[in-house]
Amino acid sequence: MEERALAIALEKAKTPEQRAKVERLIALRDVLMQRRDSFSKDAVAKRHARGEIYSKARVAAINAMGPSKTDLEDNVNSLYLRQADSEGVLKAHARSHFAYVLVSARLQLAHMPPDIADAARDIQGHEESFAAAWIGAIGDAGFKTEIRQLQREALRFLRTSTRPMYLVTHPVPVAFDDGEAQDLGKAWNKLDDLALEIGVEPLSTFIALPDEEGCGLGSTSRILSTVHALIGALQTPGRKFPSKRAIGSVLTKIHAALLQLGETGGSAYFEVDI
Repeated sequence: MEERALAIALEKAKTPEQRAKVERLIALRDVLMQRRDSFSKDAVAKRHARGEIYSKARVAAINAMGPSKTDLEDNVNSLYLRQADSEGVLKAHARSHFAYVLVSARLQLAHMPPDIADAARDIQGHEESFAAAWIGAIGDAGFKTEIRQLQREALRFLRTSTRPMYLVTHPVPVAFDDGEAQDLGKAWNKLDDLALEIGVEPLSTFIALPDEEGCGLGSTSRILSTVHALIGALQTPGRKFPSKRAIGSVLTKIHAALLQLGETGGSAYFEVDI
C-alpha cells in the first residue's frame, strides 16, 4: 500500500515541486525499508534462538489473517486512484496508516520480548520520523491537526486501563509516582467520559504525541480548567465513580501542580507509559 501510494502520488504530481516532495519520500522509504528488513531478520533470528520456531502451517495461518491481493487492490482503487492529485493520495494514505496503525504499533512496544525491545523502539522511532516527513510533505497545518486528533482518538480507544498515565511538567518536574500514574491510568477513560458529560475538554486532549513532548499542548490554564471541573464533579453528592477517593487525591495533586506551574509560566502535558 505504501509503495503503491507513492507511485500513484508521483503519477498525479502536477508540478515540479510536488514531484520533488514525492521523490524525497520515496528515497526516505528506501532507507526505511532497509531498516525494516534488518529488524525483521534480527527479530526472527532471536525468536528462533528462544526456541520459538513457527511451523509452515502457522506461518500460512498468520499470512492468511492479512488482506488478500484482491483486497489490497480494491483498497488502492478506493483510497488512491480516485484522488484528484498527489496531495490527495498522500492524505488518504496518512489517514489510513498514520493514526490507528501507527498508534497500535507504538503501544505494542511494551509487549516486546526483552531481547528485541531496544531494536523495536529504534525501528518505531524511524517509522514515526517517516510518518512525520510524509505529513510534512503535504504542508497543510490543518491536516496535521486532523491526523493528531485521529491519533489521540486511536490512543484513547487502544489504551487499556493497565497503562499508567503520567503528568509531565516543564521546567520544574512534578513528583508524580508510579502508583499515582497507575490510578490515573485506570480511571482515564472514565474521566474523559465525565469531562464530556460536564462539558469540558477531556484530559486526552492534552496527551503528548511523538514530537510534541516538551512543547505543551495548550495553556496550563486549559488543563487546570478541566482538572478543576473534574474535581468538582467527583465531589458532587451522590456521584459514583470507581476508586473515587484515590483518583480524587491524584487530581488534587495535579491541580496543585498546575496552579504552581501557572505562576512560573511553565508547560504541562500527559504521557502514556509505553
